[in-house]
Amino acid sequence: MPKKVILVNYGAYTTYGDIKPFLRNLFSDKVLFPFPRFLRKFIGLLVSELRFKEGKQILEAMGGKSPLMEQTEEQKKLLERALGREYKLRIAMRYSEPLLEDVLKGTENGEKLIILPLFPQYSVATYGSIKSVVEGSLKGRNYILTEPFYRCEGFIKGWIEAIEKSLEKTRKPFLLFSAHSLPLYLVKRFKDPYPYQVEESARLIATRLGLPYKVSYQSKVGPVRWLQPSTEEVLRELSLKGVEEILIVPISFVAENSETLVEIDITYKELAGSLGIRNFIRVPIPYNSPRWIDCFKKLIREAEREFNL
Repeated sequence: MPKKVILVNYGAYTTYGDIKPFLRNLFSDKVLFPFPRFLRKFIGLLVSELRFKEGKQILEAMGGKSPLMEQTEEQKKLLERALGREYKLRIAMRYSEPLLEDVLKGTENGEKLIILPLFPQYSVATYGSIKSVVEGSLKGRNYILTEPFYRCEGFIKGWIEAIEKSLEKTRKPFLLFSAHSLPLYLVKRFKDPYPYQVEESARLIATRLGLPYKVSYQSKVGPVRWLQPSTEEVLRELSLKGVEEILIVPISFVAENSETLVEIDITYKELAGSLGIRNFIRVPIPYNSPRWIDCFKKLIREAEREFNL
């Protein structure tokens, strides 16, 4: 029987019809919103209605489709080629089709399942949410979740190579690592290691490149306090210090999505221009980097060895 690997990403909407289901699934997640089920469902329904127009505008800004699923598919194909025929790979998404719950239901008893969350840094909001679904769906089954890969050599090298390509367009750039933010209550409640792991990824990359750098956080929503500093705040701070060239690295993402293509490429680029930052370059995510594929392969091989202990 082939060994089965399930690659799990966040999810995205690729059509207008996907927007409301995605928002309902996200805002009714019991890990993120530890309320009674009926209340979570109500919140999911309410937010899906209130944010539909915004979701539609985001989708239009991306040209009508998020590339996240296509790029995850390419990662799957490259990884299949690297691993060989004894492995069978599937893709699952946490909040959009194909839903993780449904993919897990399609697995068979007796299969050795390796679950690879495509999140470099651990967070209860991503990896922890996936773990909750897996534990609930696979009780008594034989499975392993791979470790976060925030300091995996292939992950670090893949980013370095991508940044070096962008360096050709600059003279004295400042590296700004922008990561998806988290509500502070989650970080404090679960002692979430996410901020440390984001900082560590950034440190390893910037140190090897010998460039000045800073970490910031993006994608805040709602009135609660989130991780600081925000990317907007850091752009203002750097402009006041006379920084004119910025390479921005979306360090917590492994595929292009609305946070990179809209929030960074449009919103933050416009802000940077208004602040006098004359050269604002966003480093493309090296989603198909051979270094990254090697990193994923290593994670799977390590998980397989655990099965054999």
